[in-house]
Amino acid sequence: MTVPLGTIDCHAHLGEFRGYDLSEETLLAELDRGNVALALVSNIDGADVPGKTRGLDEGAANRATAHAVHRNRRRLRGLLWARPNTGSASNLAPFLDEHLPPLADDPWTRRVFVGIKLHPEMNGFAADDPAVDPYMELARKYRVPVVIHCDGQVDQASAARIHALARRHPQVPVVLYHMGFRGPYEPAIQAAQEAGERGDARLYLETAQAPVEAVLLALRQVGPRRILFGTDATYFGSGHYEHYRALRAALAGHLEEDELERVMRLNACQLFSLTRQEEP
Repeated sequence: MTVPLGTIDCHAHLGEFRGYDLSEETLLAELDRGNVALALVSNIDGADVPGKTRGLDEGAANRATAHAVHRNRRRLRGLLWARPNTGSASNLAPFLDEHLPPLADDPWTRRVFVGIKLHPEMNGFAADDPAVDPYMELARKYRVPVVIHCDGQVDQASAARIHALARRHPQVPVVLYHMGFRGPYEPAIQAAQEAGERGDARLYLETAQAPVEAVLLALRQVGPRRILFGTDATYFGSGHYEHYRALRAALAGHLEEDELERVMRLNACQLFSLTRQEEP
């Protein structure tokens, strides 16, 4: 497989969140500054945080993401924002059938959406609630991963609940965003390690806002094949990727060249089927 040059950020956002700059313009500028080739974006307008987010339904939130991908097909691919508490997996199926028009010099998949995003905390459900199962089944059917906000401080989004969900759907790759937002990080790392050893789930860890020490611990315990680079762009607004300078330097200093390539782009390419060579 030929992998395009540049980093892939598997965790980015569009939409509005009071107090943060998540504009499309800022994201594109930061991708350039950070030498990031492609970002996987979900629309935080689908989050239901009173006074801070718009709380759009699944259709409206994901249509906005689709429009952004069409406008920026060389830089963005979409992750469907799911709302198991108020929505339906049937709402998302048509989006997974959507493809971009053929373009000879675009190296990326023509799929507009390459995964499904769940945020248990911001949408008020437990990660292992049975209401999530239809979305996992949809992911299995379309062979796309599910990415889930994993929070070290919120039981609804705990690594244990995410692991329980993933065990019910062992064919679906599940990415633990933040690998335990705000810490502790060890439960997410342990869950990914146990899943790998037991073969009972396909768990991956993502690096957004995790301390360098936690990422290095994850690499030691889980290995580079199940770690993906992501940053929650553009959480830090202008200069976002400067906040990941230390992490990128640490990864470059601790990993062999092929391992670094895996974490920074190849794992994402393969897991999300991002290049044409990876398409079924």
